[in-house]
Amino acid sequence: MHRVTLSIPSDPAFERVVRASAAELGETFGFDPERIEDLKLAVSEAVNNAIDHGSKRQSHLPVEVSFQVNGDHLEVRVTDHGGGVERIDWSRRVVEEDNLDAGMLRGFGMYLISSLVDHCEVSSTAEGTVMTLRIFRKPAE
Repeated sequence: MHRVTLSIPSDPAFERVVRASAAELGETFGFDPERIEDLKLAVSEAVNNAIDHGSKRQSHLPVEVSFQVNGDHLEVRVTDHGGGVERIDWSRRVVEEDNLDAGMLRGFGMYLISSLVDHCEVSSTAEGTVMTLRIFRKPAE
């Protein structure tokens, strides 16, 4: 098992550091190029959510990102220190056109993340939120 941990300021400029780290780890541990692209986009969305919605771009509040390679998969934990999020129904992996037409775009990133990874869970308290993503080297069939 290998672990890499990053701590970045809650500033969107630092999301690129995390995305590049995800790509490098995916490549180092033999992920297919398509899976690396999924990983990069999912991690980018999760970090941006943590920065924008969790820490509300307060750069003094860190966002921690932990990458852990476990055999056939990579687990990524993105932790912010904001006020928490509402419970998300992950079984609903669709964005309804009526909601888009009405300008209701909140939450789209969460559904995008869940469609790119093999497992996604969110744990939230008043002290912050942890989003755990798991992606396998080969997509689940």
